[in-house]
Amino acid sequence: MTDEALTLLRDLVRHDTTSGDSAAQAAAQELAVSYATATPGVRVLRRSTAGRPWVLVGAGSGDGPLFVCHIDTVPVGSPALWDRAPFSADVDEEFLHGRGSVDMKGGLVAALAALRNAAETGAHAQVLITSDEEIGCRGATEASASLELTPRIVVVPEATRNRVSLGHRGATWLRLAAEGKAAHGSTPRLGRNAIRLLADRALGALDSLPLAADDYLGEETVNVGTFEGGTATNIVPASAVLTLDVRTVDGGAPSIAWASALDPAITAEVDLDLPAIRTARLPELLSGQTPAPAATYFTDASALAGSVGGAPIVIWGPGDPAEMHAANEKLELESWRRASRDYLDLVLAAAR
Repeated sequence: MTDEALTLLRDLVRHDTTSGDSAAQAAAQELAVSYATATPGVRVLRRSTAGRPWVLVGAGSGDGPLFVCHIDTVPVGSPALWDRAPFSADVDEEFLHGRGSVDMKGGLVAALAALRNAAETGAHAQVLITSDEEIGCRGATEASASLELTPRIVVVPEATRNRVSLGHRGATWLRLAAEGKAAHGSTPRLGRNAIRLLADRALGALDSLPLAADDYLGEETVNVGTFEGGTATNIVPASAVLTLDVRTVDGGAPSIAWASALDPAITAEVDLDLPAIRTARLPELLSGQTPAPAATYFTDASALAGSVGGAPIVIWGPGDPAEMHAANEKLELESWRRASRDYLDLVLAAAR
């Protein structure tokens, strides 16, 4: 891995690209594009013209590997929990420190470095850089509407300690809204408490939510993400909203049907419905790599699966998954260097 690649990675980590800030994400994408296209043969193939920013860069035709990388990060959280400034991009002998170093700017730069090296040999590869992955793969969803790709294999360079994961569960985010009737807190019998309604009919019914399982992806789960309602202690709340995060192996339809049937006074809206990803077996191009369990998180692959011509999809990238979204996030430099070597080997193998 060259000093130029490390310089780019540090520059990207110094950029605060928290999800939702399209301008910051677009600016960081342009840094990555400038690095990639500095090598003859690498060019911009497609980019967004409206909405959330995304850009596709590549060398050769589109039948090589496709690397799918997001530029956004989760928020820093409380700065007091960090031993270093969250966007310091400090480097020591072992690690590069900072928000986004693992999730997933390290994987992005490793893929771009492999793309540049591959272009010098005439091999084919592409890198898609997306935005707002952390809040529901929004950029990849918009990109998928404009792209019909035909790669031999799709690699999502999220953190797996450089082991090859063959998939992950999907995600269905539900927004349940209850309508009650306001009344004075001293006469609650004259109103209908929307918070109680959601607590009794939704939270109280969570055990009846149908949850499936898969031998590789694991069990479906549900998390209560938010619960909001009420305006004052002495007013019966007339409205309340509950959100659920259901991680699925067999699609979101059962959860959506369950939520829709809870109570006539509870409306259910689907904020996100991403399918699970599963590749049946280790692709032949990666036969020498170490397989890993299913990833616990979802990725942009869910949004792009229908736009890659049925190519096998793997999650395979540098860094420790435990560092993702954590305070004091840090990327092991040797893991990062190995990822770029592995990605180059993949590109060259696909060209044979």
